[in-house]
Amino acid sequence: MKENYQFDRIELSQSNMYNNIRGSKPIGDTTFEGYFKCKLVHGEMFSVIVPDLIYIMDDDKTFSWFQHYSFLPNHLNKFSEEEIFGTINIDIAWGHTLRITISHENHIENFQDHSNLFKCIIKGPKNLLEYSTGKGEIINNKPFIKLYHHTTDEIKELIEKSSYYLGSLWNYQGTKKIQSLCFVYFTSLDSIKQEQDLVQIAMASEGELYLIKDISQEIVPIKVYRENTLNRKASINQLIDSTIIMSNPILMHTQDDLSYVFYERSNPFIYRVALNSEKTLPFKNGIIFRTEDVSTSDHIILGDATTEIGLVAIFDEENTKQIFKIEPFYNSKTNILKFWFDNTNRDLYTEKKITKPKF
Repeated sequence: MKENYQFDRIELSQSNMYNNIRGSKPIGDTTFEGYFKCKLVHGEMFSVIVPDLIYIMDDDKTFSWFQHYSFLPNHLNKFSEEEIFGTINIDIAWGHTLRITISHENHIENFQDHSNLFKCIIKGPKNLLEYSTGKGEIINNKPFIKLYHHTTDEIKELIEKSSYYLGSLWNYQGTKKIQSLCFVYFTSLDSIKQEQDLVQIAMASEGELYLIKDISQEIVPIKVYRENTLNRKASINQLIDSTIIMSNPILMHTQDDLSYVFYERSNPFIYRVALNSEKTLPFKNGIIFRTEDVSTSDHIILGDATTEIGLVAIFDEENTKQIFKIEPFYNSKTNILKFWFDNTNRDLYTEKKITKPKF
């Protein structure tokens, strides 16, 4: 038996047991300087900061990044026009929680995906770097992260010869085709060897996964793409511009005693890039940059985990009325923290137009 801190699992000879217990350990008292990429999104009655990427620099160019699994609503404080602070608790591997503190003063940039980048203070366990998910590099002042694409030997050869990926028309669930967009799928997992690895990328050898509703604990089966690990033996790893990676659908969980809610990043091992219909995603020297064919989303699917339709929404994506609308910050001089207090008690949801994919 091996405890794999990187991928949040216990590895046995014939299976991998992935952890699903979050926030079980107290927040550590060791302080790190890091970077936090995030978006501000609006629901019908509230707004929340959604994490995109957390990383700590290894040197002037490379960094270690941490895959997040769930997070609590943010807490913001304003003491003056220049002294604005935000804190958000974020769950990473093995039950550890990071406390991220950002400030107006340490806002760095707004990217094309409408995310903000902040220099931040991270409180976590002393051995935090042992729980990092992967490596990345700063290229053209943007964080690029190393991800993997797993396929067959034949398809890998075609991809490497052509130097591009063909976009897939299938949604997360692998059961519906989208007309207006296509996607290239990646993962942080370095290999797909066990049945449980397939589940982490929303596939199953039996073509079915099982979800659990909050409070009632009712089991909800859903159909997913039927696949075998034998078809995922060949791997390609590349550095990908993190600003072209879509935000995963989010599940809103309600504690059994109804005392509070928290948010789960669904299918956390899946990373996908949206392209305009029938377009390709090129790469050069193992690096994937933004191109004019990359589609930038203006919303994130939100699923209520107390309902069946909410659970299914994070896979299906079509039949849900619950969404988060992303606040656009690209080419703006403000940032999430200042914007929050400048727009207190305003309806930032109703009039904001979005473009939903066509199925």
